[in-house]
Amino acid sequence: MKKILMVAAMLFTCAQIAWSYDDSDFEYDNFAYYVEEDGTVTLVSNYYSRTCTGPVVIPDRVLNKGRYYTVTAIRNAFYGNQNITAVTIGKNIRNIDEYSFYSCKGLTGMLTIPEGVTNIGKFAFGLCNGLTGVSIPKSLKSMGNYAFSDCEGLTVVYITDFAAWCRLHFFSYEDNPLSFAHHLYLNGTELQKLEIPDDITDISNFAFYECTSLQSMSTGDGVDTIGYRSFWCCSNLRTITLGKNVKYIKDDAFYNTALTEIYSYPKKAPVLEDYGVFEGFDIYSVTCHVPKGCIDNYNKDYPWYWFNLVDDLDAPADGDVNADGKVNVSDVTALVNMILGVIPKNVDSADLTGDGKVNVSDVTALINIILGVH
Repeated sequence: MKKILMVAAMLFTCAQIAWSYDDSDFEYDNFAYYVEEDGTVTLVSNYYSRTCTGPVVIPDRVLNKGRYYTVTAIRNAFYGNQNITAVTIGKNIRNIDEYSFYSCKGLTGMLTIPEGVTNIGKFAFGLCNGLTGVSIPKSLKSMGNYAFSDCEGLTVVYITDFAAWCRLHFFSYEDNPLSFAHHLYLNGTELQKLEIPDDITDISNFAFYECTSLQSMSTGDGVDTIGYRSFWCCSNLRTITLGKNVKYIKDDAFYNTALTEIYSYPKKAPVLEDYGVFEGFDIYSVTCHVPKGCIDNYNKDYPWYWFNLVDDLDAPADGDVNADGKVNVSDVTALVNMILGVIPKNVDSADLTGDGKVNVSDVTALINIILGVH
């Protein structure tokens, strides 16, 4: 009953949007605009925007009563207009707000979100099932709920900045166009062997959801957390390498992949949020390589003890706080910065006394390591 009421409420909201227009301050070239407090304008809905045909160009700026206004946002403007066939988004747009192009089924081909856009609102491109590809800018920070829901025509997603993609915040898998496209291209090359750079600390939820082109994945030593359903149903993902500082893996992260081999460099088994992290494939046939001398740390935790554990990896050097492969004065600087809160604490690499804390006693221990004092 509760679910039925929620669906009814959503349909009522959609009906309100479909049959009403937004307040506006003026019209330019038939489109309606609302003046924001900062003096910029938002393209909003009117009769023309809901009924116009053919390709649409969102302007960079518009003129009213002798004054030019910068167009920085779109809101509800083309909801349900199935007659527009293409859209060119102006270079000054920062926010593509909720329902802006919802159910614009006439849109076909490639959709290019220009650099500068930081947010795409809920249902912004939902039911645009004629789109076949989308280009995502590095400026984008978040996607609203169901931003690309039911865009079943998508076959490809293009990105230019891998780190920005890893940090992009998704609320659900239907926010992520990759869940329908299945193929992700970085600067024109399809991603098959994924290497997460060291400057990434978290892989966001749903980041690579159903990216079927992926065959292997390796995290840099900066990665601490692997997000919820981040690699869900990556059906060709066979090998993963977990950097030495991975601590947490959220539920369903590797559900229904094709894993056969794991290289796990943390000395302690990463904490799993739930049992679903490694489900949907034959867990007993997976070989998990762990650091030498650390097999007991993995054998005591579920589901690591179900893997075929092999301790054949070189363990990270004690004292290599900054993960550069060396132990020297620069590690002392990094450790002091951790204690002062300048950089995040990493207990695995910085807790040299083994007391579960990072403090001045670890600095003394590190200096002794560098000096060769035991």
